[in-house]
Amino acid sequence: MKNIVRNLTILSCVGSSAFAAPFLAIGDNAELFATGEASVAYNDNILLASGVPGSPELEDTIFTFVPGFDLQFGKDSLIKGNLIGTATLTSYADNDNLNNQLLAIGGNSTYDNGSLKLGANASFKELDQPTVDVVPNGKLVERHVADVGVNGELAFSEKISAGAGIAYSHVDYKDPAYTEEESYTVPVNIYYELTPKVDVSAGIRYTNTELDNGAEYDAYYYNVGARGSFTPKLSGSFSVGYNTRSVNIGPDDDDSIGADASLAYAYSDKTQFTLAASRNFSNATAGGASYENSEITIGASSAITVDWRLNAALTYRMLDYQNVSRTDDYVQASVGATYLINTHLSTSLTYIFRDNSSDAGAANEFSNNVVSLSISARY
Repeated sequence: MKNIVRNLTILSCVGSSAFAAPFLAIGDNAELFATGEASVAYNDNILLASGVPGSPELEDTIFTFVPGFDLQFGKDSLIKGNLIGTATLTSYADNDNLNNQLLAIGGNSTYDNGSLKLGANASFKELDQPTVDVVPNGKLVERHVADVGVNGELAFSEKISAGAGIAYSHVDYKDPAYTEEESYTVPVNIYYELTPKVDVSAGIRYTNTELDNGAEYDAYYYNVGARGSFTPKLSGSFSVGYNTRSVNIGPDDDDSIGADASLAYAYSDKTQFTLAASRNFSNATAGGASYENSEITIGASSAITVDWRLNAALTYRMLDYQNVSRTDDYVQASVGATYLINTHLSTSLTYIFRDNSSDAGAANEFSNNVVSLSISARY
């Protein structure tokens, strides 16, 4: 990594001040927090480029400031939720043509009276970041992502309950070379209380995806699973099943084994391990090619003292493109440390490594190193 020593010196000098704003109580059940984060990062491949002719690697030092708010409501009622908004202001030291200002706002709400559980969420995000499946053309991938969903679960007896929902997502790319995507998902599950702490389930998830190139996909995930506290230290949820996907243009995708898991293991009072895994279908940013996405992430966090937190994560992702000869293997590793300055302020140092290999040629491969230092405030 060229010039990393110089940039690490810059990192060590940042973080002496932080965004601050007063705390505000709204009535008896709502609280408004002001949030903020300032960071500086050295990135040796900001576009995730391959380095071959026509796809040069660019390094830079990136300064980011993220003011925001968090409104929490309903802490003493059956209906609870929050609304979060941020503005991300990014400045590149050398490649100032990539500077941007991005907005994000989102909220969620839940209702739970014991026998009926309801949830709703909505969000809108402006993003301007590279993606794994795009050969860069000298700029970032700018897009707007909108998500909205509702879900519910009703208990029919002491042992049996049913859950269903609908989620909608729309990805709008600002560059016409990329493929706009619109999808909605409908999951339905039946739960049976196997023990007071564990439910087993059977379900089906339907997903419809439309691309602006005329392709439309219908996917089904038939699954069985479980949720709850499996042991005094292991908790979470998982499902395994069978994926199918058909398309209105060209050959259908290959049927395959599907999975979805989110588990946490409390090794001790101070240390926790997590596992997240999934296997489903997705579409490429450019051209919309369908691929089977298999992903697993192992994480760990530990409070080594009252003020210090350590964390690490390792992700492996395989993108198996359907009906074309291409398979990518993506690896991401990260380590970090957080120091709690006080109840309102914290600072973190993080290192991230990314690597993508592909049997479709060197133009689809890249490696990336990022070192960042940030300070966060919440009042």
